[in-house]
Amino acid sequence: MSEQDRVRPYHAKDTATGQETADVVAEVLRHAAERDQAAKQRNVPKRQPKWMLPVSVNLAVLAVYLLIAPPDWAVLNPIPELPIEARVDDFRTAMYFQGIARIEVYRARTGRLPATLQEAGSTLQGVDYVVRGDSAYVLIGSVGEEVLTYDSSVESAAAFAGNVSSKISG
Repeated sequence: MSEQDRVRPYHAKDTATGQETADVVAEVLRHAAERDQAAKQRNVPKRQPKWMLPVSVNLAVLAVYLLIAPPDWAVLNPIPELPIEARVDDFRTAMYFQGIARIEVYRARTGRLPATLQEAGSTLQGVDYVVRGDSAYVLIGSVGEEVLTYDSSVESAAAFAGNVSSKISG
């Protein structure tokens, strides 16, 4: 071996005593004994508090009572249906804004009537759209038994909608 091979770090001792190895082995054995002792101890889960059972039973009885014989304060009032006149009036307003107004804007922009309501940008459902000639059209919709018909060649949009500004202002 050359002198270069014998070079050691400055903190290395000349001889090993064996005491360090014995200390490390003792520490490992002590740690293993602690782990074995901890594994033998059983962790018992906490018991439920004594008040939990009576409260749970009372809540269960209350829930069953509310399901079987609900008192008046527990019954929700259904939302009453609007009278037919109000529903017809609301549908007439929807036909004006989503039908007639969209068709007229489309006609002013393109110079022709749209082939369908969707082409005019309308999302109105339950309304039939019929084109009559180059400048007239008919919208037909129904609410219950009431049938609403708008013919652009017979009446004006303002006459069909009535006073729309009073309806939307609240």
